[in-house]
Amino acid sequence: MQQKFRVLRIVAIIWKVLAWLVLVLSILGGCGTLAMGLLAGGGAAARSSDMLGIGLTGVVGGIVTALAAIFFGILYFVFLYAFAELVDVMLALEENTRATAEQLKSLAAKT
Repeated sequence: MQQKFRVLRIVAIIWKVLAWLVLVLSILGGCGTLAMGLLAGGGAAARSSDMLGIGLTGVVGGIVTALAAIFFGILYFVFLYAFAELVDVMLALEENTRATAEQLKSLAAKT
């Protein structure tokens, strides 16, 4: 049986690759932010007030920002990958429906 909707299959693969790319980059970005926060912990950034005025600079700011970047990267990964899987499920549903219809036609032709 021939596969239909080749472009949708390619789009699903692209969404999966993009999801993994977002996950890896967000984890690397979070680790980089954490490292920069730890390195700047004793510097001028730690002694000055940030723009929000809540004191999230230096080590604490690096930790909070790193955790936020990793959390939202994981969340975005889940949404992107789930969308790609949804496309795959819809394609499988179409294939199974088409196969069932062909089997019913051949069964009806035999009787």
